[in-house]
Amino acid sequence: MREKLLVAIREHVAAEYPKEACGVVVQAQVGQIYIPCRNTSDKPTDHFSLAPEDYLAAEEQGEVLMIIHSHPDVAQLIPSEMDRIQCDHSGVEWGIMSWPDGDFCTFSPREDRDLVGRRWVLGHADCWTLVMAYYLQEHCIQLNNWSVDYEWWVDGKESRYDDNWRAEGFIEVPVTEMREGDMIMMQIGAPVTNHAAIYLGNNIILHHNFGNLSTRVPYGEYWRNRTVRVVRRKELMNAKNTDA
Repeated sequence: MREKLLVAIREHVAAEYPKEACGVVVQAQVGQIYIPCRNTSDKPTDHFSLAPEDYLAAEEQGEVLMIIHSHPDVAQLIPSEMDRIQCDHSGVEWGIMSWPDGDFCTFSPREDRDLVGRRWVLGHADCWTLVMAYYLQEHCIQLNNWSVDYEWWVDGKESRYDDNWRAEGFIEVPVTEMREGDMIMMQIGAPVTNHAAIYLGNNIILHHNFGNLSTRVPYGEYWRNRTVRVVRRKELMNAKNTDA
């Protein structure tokens, strides 16, 4: 990155410290420029939320090439999993500057990510977002995002799975007729259905359990005893069963 851009970023980061600063690098007619934006997060010393209107205003000046933010008072500058997930969603390169150290790093959106081995981030990388990723990668089916960053299932007042699976285009099928690509909905330590897995065939499921890496595991007694229903996307109702 050009030194003049780093100088502009550094000045903004220093001015916002100890809050996280945020902004964008834009390809304008005069060349690449850094545009400071407002951090509207409720906890600006820990997180950043780039004001949407500031981003739109920056786009009017040119193509957004990079999203920038700062990490105040860190021992080592390492992008968090949340940073990487948001970068994936943004579709553009990201840059982070630590402060007061002034170190700088960049990283790009990850493409064709493996469904196994994803780190857990509630509301952003959990069982439902894995289900979404599976259907998009394997069947080009886009599901709505029902994940939120709080444990909605604890008191039983919300039923995000039970209330929405039909609207997402799923149809219940008998467990005995389960086949590859079906979604298994479960109730684990909660008063409502709060977990989902994808059946991969050969008695293997793909899921992202609370606090763990996403993984493939046998559909054993523990998971079977907690199964509430098995559902299939309407587009896959007539698909050939390839399960051995």
